[in-house]
Amino acid sequence: MARIAIIGGGPAGLAAAFCLAASGIEFRLFEAGRALEERHHDRADELGCGIGGAGLFSDGKFSFHPSGSHLYRLRDKDRLWSAYDQISALLDGVGIKVPVTDRADGGDFVWTGDPITTKDYPSSYGTLAQRAELIAALSRDYRPWIRTGTTVEQVSRHGTGYTVRSRPAGGFTRDENFSHIIVATGRFGPQATASLMPGLVPTTELRYEFGIRIEHPNRVGFLNAVDRPDVKYIINALGTEVRTFCTCRNGEVWLIPYNGPSALSGRSDGPPSGFSNFGLLARFSGDAVEKGRRIWRHYQAAIAGSGSALWQPLPEFLDRTPTGTPGLDGRPWHPRAEFRRGNIAAMLHAELHAILAGSLRVLVDQFPDLYSAETVCLFPAIEGVGAFPRNDLDLKGPAENIWFCGDAVGRFRGLIPALVSGGYAAAAACSAIAGNDSADADRQSDLGVAAE
Repeated sequence: MARIAIIGGGPAGLAAAFCLAASGIEFRLFEAGRALEERHHDRADELGCGIGGAGLFSDGKFSFHPSGSHLYRLRDKDRLWSAYDQISALLDGVGIKVPVTDRADGGDFVWTGDPITTKDYPSSYGTLAQRAELIAALSRDYRPWIRTGTTVEQVSRHGTGYTVRSRPAGGFTRDENFSHIIVATGRFGPQATASLMPGLVPTTELRYEFGIRIEHPNRVGFLNAVDRPDVKYIINALGTEVRTFCTCRNGEVWLIPYNGPSALSGRSDGPPSGFSNFGLLARFSGDAVEKGRRIWRHYQAAIAGSGSALWQPLPEFLDRTPTGTPGLDGRPWHPRAEFRRGNIAAMLHAELHAILAGSLRVLVDQFPDLYSAETVCLFPAIEGVGAFPRNDLDLKGPAENIWFCGDAVGRFRGLIPALVSGGYAAAAACSAIAGNDSADADRQSDLGVAAE
């Protein structure tokens, strides 16, 4: 009898469960964090995990094609667009605008290596209330099958299926058998794949993407000049691709602990703050993976040594000379006690500092009002690093009945790709259960591509 385990209750896991609930196939969804109604929007330790994940609970930007280009390369286009239409209907139902989207094959954005490139795509913003309504709509039909506060410790083979060992908070381990697995563990989940599923799923070192966040008063920079919810610049800095990421107007910066590192995230769903922020992340992929791994090890040591989030005025970061102290009253940093002044420029690997400083100079050349002591650099910012589970164009791991969705895939990211890929992975699992699975040769993916 088919029985599916979904690991992770963020947007991808919820979308997978929503699809399975409609199919009638029995499943259980495991989520280490709290239920939605138990989460607190003003507690850092509850922003990164729990039903809704980090994205639906503390972000709110829904970016559409060509954002997440590689999502649209998935093999079964009927399945892909069926999942997309299902999510679009849910978004429309809670009042989040969905633009008209061409039924594209994906992969139509190519980084040219120019000094600065704009990746333009439509985006919509969902309020916290709308996102809570969306989470409720995604989960209302199967709440008895959700295990919150429960950590999956290991997945192992059992006959033709799998044993999932889980542990509720403060409780004892429990072993349960499942025929199929859907993994929706988010952006830091892939790095635990080897220990979570020993011997089941090979991994590929796909990318290292990390850097800093930039915060400045509202009325300066590209977030003042450009009228789009999400602004994506791709900058060539010393031959390395650097991207703006998670742009937040009138927003806040939170230091969020994950299962491993703590990292800064921006959000714009609180009271207007008077400040805007964005991530500035260097990406090392393809031939640059080895370089990224080397610099990442240095970055990890810097995180361990800092013990908290650090800030430094942008002119001081660029020029390595002391500058005045910016106004700190009202800075929307949370938890405030975790932020202190530090010499980020000196702490970073020299190559990483040169790359980030070079990209900042490109932005300052175009938007000179960014250059001010009131603009600060913040550390650490991490998007995705290291090895990701191998999966094909149906999101399936090799030689196993295990599928991946959301940021765990490694080839796309963001709320729309997470939601759509969750539905796609669940539909693919249903097809396999029905005996309609395609041959592996038809599903192979270019595993060397990083997320778009």
